[in-house]
Amino acid sequence: MYTHPEPMTEPAATCDPRTLLGLRVLLTRPAHQARGTVALLQRRGAEAVSFPIIAIEPMLGEASVARAVEELAARCYDVAVFTSDNSVRCFLDAIGFANASVAVFDGVRVAAVGPATAAALHERGVVTDVVAETFIAESLAEAILALNPPPSRVLLPRALVAREILPVTLRRAGVTVDVVPVYRTVPASKERAAELACLLTSIDVVMLTSSSTVEHLCGLLGDDAARLLAGTVLASIGPITTGTAEKHGLSVAVTAEVSTTEGLADALERYVERRR
Repeated sequence: MYTHPEPMTEPAATCDPRTLLGLRVLLTRPAHQARGTVALLQRRGAEAVSFPIIAIEPMLGEASVARAVEELAARCYDVAVFTSDNSVRCFLDAIGFANASVAVFDGVRVAAVGPATAAALHERGVVTDVVAETFIAESLAEAILALNPPPSRVLLPRALVAREILPVTLRRAGVTVDVVPVYRTVPASKERAAELACLLTSIDVVMLTSSSTVEHLCGLLGDDAARLLAGTVLASIGPITTGTAEKHGLSVAVTAEVSTTEGLADALERYVERRR
């Protein structure tokens, strides 16, 4: 097991591709998202252990979602904004559910919070016009407001529960924002808490890939969360997620500079290299 040093945000560096050899890394993200990260970690020598603590439940049949698809097709929006690959997957599935196609985006600018979200859009045939520079909602809001001409109405398909900074910032600037929940997160059963606590005794690193996973991880472990996680290296995908973890009393050892799973793996490699 690795012990905690002082928290750090690592600069870019080049490491041995097998730096993570022998490390057991816990992934808590939904199963469909974990597969790519498992492969990424395995290529770098780590043993990836998947323990999803949330599942994604699409909201395809909601009237608000169907209306959003109709209004998008009718060119009622200037910009469609996506803040995660889950929002992309669930909204694009809703478009298909409504017997429509990606043609509903014709004439509408599309914004993504980061390269992973932009890639998810590209895979579904949607061209991205705006990608946030620092992969957080604040940066995305800034990029949207800098568009010329500026948007007057924005569609934001997202999780049922999410940070409000993006719609609040846009509304303060005079933009009409339609927040349309397209999925909800369903936490793992409380009965799995003992299983997770036992698993943590053999884990070296826990990857924290979103504020939502932190919230649900701590919710599952309860009042013992900080104690049970104290024996592992906590590696966070970015400053927002780190802040959420710290609010729960967790000590984050690594915060990625680039808020992607690959950026997180890079930061973890640099951390391990410095510790050896």
